[in-house]
Amino acid sequence: YGLTADQQRSRSHFPQDHYGQPHFMPDFGDSRELLQLNRARCAARSAELACARAFPDGARPDIQKALNRMSSMIYILMIRLKAKM
Repeated sequence: YGLTADQQRSRSHFPQDHYGQPHFMPDFGDSRELLQLNRARCAARSAELACARAFPDGARPDIQKALNRMSSMIYILMIRLKAKM
């Protein structure tokens, strides 16, 4: 997708400005694809939390950061998909 960390953060924090789609909570009426993306995002967040528990001293910030970025990118995909609906 080619986003810098700052661009990714801006798009995931201010989706209305970039995609015309405000933050939203997925619900049963959303498409199957969007709901599958939400499951993937939940899994990425769970992995991020597990990483924080596994390395409470912050010994592996690279892994935690990568999982956080993955979750943000999945959220951006969700926002883009929702904006098309």
